[in-house]
Amino acid sequence: MTAHHITPGDGFVWVTAYPKSGSTWLRLALWSLKHGGAAPDFDVLDQGWLTMASNRALFDRSLGLDSAWLTDDEASSLRPAAFARRLTAEPGLHLHRTHEAFTATPEGQPVFPAALTRGAVYLIRDPRDLAVSNAHHWGLSIDAAIDLLAKPDAALDTGGDGLYGQLRQPLGNWSAHVDSWTAAPLGFPVLIIRYEDMVADPHRAFARIAGFLGWPADPATIAGAVDGTTFSRLQRREAETGFTNAAAPGRRFFRQGHAAGWRTALSPAQAARIGAAHGAVMARFGYH
Repeated sequence: MTAHHITPGDGFVWVTAYPKSGSTWLRLALWSLKHGGAAPDFDVLDQGWLTMASNRALFDRSLGLDSAWLTDDEASSLRPAAFARRLTAEPGLHLHRTHEAFTATPEGQPVFPAALTRGAVYLIRDPRDLAVSNAHHWGLSIDAAIDLLAKPDAALDTGGDGLYGQLRQPLGNWSAHVDSWTAAPLGFPVLIIRYEDMVADPHRAFARIAGFLGWPADPATIAGAVDGTTFSRLQRREAETGFTNAAAPGRRFFRQGHAAGWRTALSPAQAARIGAAHGAVMARFGYH
């Protein structure tokens, strides 16, 4: 899709990625870009920077109801209306993150309506590295993580017996997730950023993102965002203060932060399984 500038006005920008594609790093970098290159701390995330689009409290507040009484399908049906109400009550440009695939309500309407959307930033990562990262994050075996990438009904659900802070987030399999945001016209511009390119040249990647959003992309701002979100700095801050997004105590969130780690973590058979399931989409984005 063409990556052009977002025009001024009201609407949403969705910052979206399959889980463990680097969206937390991108979220911190976006805060820095928005604040002139200042170095972010993790507390900016806890304070609501780039709230999840599926946030239950935000949904409830927008519609004046209690989603605890709704089924997943009923909540999905109401999400476009919730976004519209939010924009009416709070005009302006809103950035939200999501791990969801681009899906429709049970009635066939896009969950993320084009009429309310200014654009999306889609972050993509080699699924072979995703298998390794998700296995570590969720405490799965590598084979189970590979199975998850291929699961057609995969979702971040509403928390089983408890009431989770997010509405259900459909993922689908990795290839379908990527295609849903990148392979068909959605009615709004989508900027596609490869995680590997962000690792190799963060200055260029951050400048592209800032330009897409219409934010200042001067060298000092870009350099500040790069320096303030280096992986070593994020690892050091996690060691000092902990990180609320870590899946479990003692399990590091910012673990390695480089590309192609799958080469030493996956067996040839495991890598081949991923290639067999996702080869067409992998090839389209240079993951040979």
